[in-house]
Amino acid sequence: MAQPQSTYFTYATVHGPITIRATKRGVAEIAFEQTTLEGTCAASEITNTAATQIQEYLAGKRHTFNVPIDAAGTAFQQTVWTEVCAVPYGETRTAAEIAEALGKPGSHRSVGTAIRQNKLAPIIPTHRIPVANATGRQAKIMRALLALEQRNG
Repeated sequence: MAQPQSTYFTYATVHGPITIRATKRGVAEIAFEQTTLEGTCAASEITNTAATQIQEYLAGKRHTFNVPIDAAGTAFQQTVWTEVCAVPYGETRTAAEIAEALGKPGSHRSVGTAIRQNKLAPIIPTHRIPVANATGRQAKIMRALLALEQRNG
């Protein structure tokens, strides 16, 4: 099956540039930097809406998102991401708690892998499932998103 055509656009935020890619179905990827993503560089109604909602989130004025998403992932990843979306703003859960909630105790490593594959933070709030010993730029961004929520919650 052919992938839907996508566009991406970079928006300025108070925390630096954010690049959003969308298909006709919804937001497909968010990068916390100015970068080239798959598709054509052009703003769309969906990328504009997502950028507005993310700006509101970063300003502490939004706790949930209602922009359509087009999250590519396995059935298991989709299930994990749906469960992660149920974690309240500013709260955390462990991968083991998510696995238990899914009725798959002991699958916390697989849950952790699914969390790391999420390309839609903060819309799919995998930052609410902190990963022990996480390092690098992505881990720093996830810690910052959680700290923002805990300050504004």
